[in-house]
Amino acid sequence: MGFGGKALEWLVDALKTRPEGSPDFIIIDCPAGIDAGFITAITPANEAVLVTTPDITALRDADRVTGLLECDGIRDIKMIVNRVRTDMIRGEDMMSVLDVQEMLGLSLLGAIPEDSEVIRSTNRGFPLVLNKPPTLAGLAFEQAAWRLVEQDSMKAVMVEEEPKKRGFFSFFGG
Repeated sequence: MGFGGKALEWLVDALKTRPEGSPDFIIIDCPAGIDAGFITAITPANEAVLVTTPDITALRDADRVTGLLECDGIRDIKMIVNRVRTDMIRGEDMMSVLDVQEMLGLSLLGAIPEDSEVIRSTNRGFPLVLNKPPTLAGLAFEQAAWRLVEQDSMKAVMVEEEPKKRGFFSFFGG
């Protein structure tokens, strides 16, 4: 038995009209790629959160997905940039979050730093946001969730450091 767009619409409508009350959010995790599973998942949607990484291949796909969402009438599209590495951004080996935001033209919910604890938490079946002490990625996920609930977004800010002067006395700290 296939689970098509109409069945998903029915399920979402049933959740919205429950006697116990309608949920604030119904989150449908779409499969990666642009195929029948993606089209089925976006059928009942009225807004979307696009998760991408700051590499060219992922950004091309994200741009295509944005176009498909807009063609389907979904105009409220927000973005999370995942697996961000500031060391690679500084070395100009990775696009900055600001560059990604400008390229896709989407509101930013959050930037999630690369963190090996994400894999550990997934493999253990333990939510990352419950780690003690909290990880940077866990805190970033919590902030993104808060922005989603509060209907807030952020503008990525890239702080550029002043280049260090390298004169003769710099060797001595001057």
